[in-house]
Amino acid sequence: IVEPMQSIHADLTNSADKQRIEETLVILDGLDKFMFTLVQVLVQDSFYAFMREIVFFLPWAWTFFYAYIAIACLVLMNLVTAIIVENAMEQSNLDHEQLDVERTA
Repeated sequence: IVEPMQSIHADLTNSADKQRIEETLVILDGLDKFMFTLVQVLVQDSFYAFMREIVFFLPWAWTFFYAYIAIACLVLMNLVTAIIVENAMEQSNLDHEQLDVERTA
């Protein structure tokens, strides 16, 4: 997303559009800023403001963000499910051990 926007920035002649894209590139330029932006997108913390600016210059960019949200949510839900199942399995094993101890006593 950053490279196409930088190439559009180089080709722009309109100063208003050039300023808009420069302001958007500030939040995307660099790995640290881009990762922070992706976290902001994932938690949907007012990401529509800068997404509208990006989509203004790159109409296909919305697919990237929504695909990222879908995949990240799926991964997080699987993580939560794995933790719940792991705790349930551990509790079940403890229950079986306790039952064995009671039977032998």
